[in-house]
Amino acid sequence: MTRYSAAMVVPSDTSPDAWARQMSGIRAMTPQERLRLGASMSDEIRQLARDGIRSRHADWSAAEVDAALEDLLLGRTVANAVRSGRRALDR
Repeated sequence: MTRYSAAMVVPSDTSPDAWARQMSGIRAMTPQERLRLGASMSDEIRQLARDGIRSRHADWSAAEVDAALEDLLLGRTVANAVRSGRRALDR
């Protein structure tokens, strides 16, 4: 019996059979393997976002790209608070 939660919708670019096999493979993983997979996917998405920012702003420094990524991930208000806290710790 295949179980899908309401949040698990088959992506439009994936056949139901391929999706079922993918979900079966993920369910067969240990919790540590799933965590490793999730962390790896998160790292890849962050790198894609960073590359996108860099491609739109080729003249920006690495620090400016990192700040833009923080704004994107955290929202500008929280990112500014984090940066302010970081500066306070650096003093």
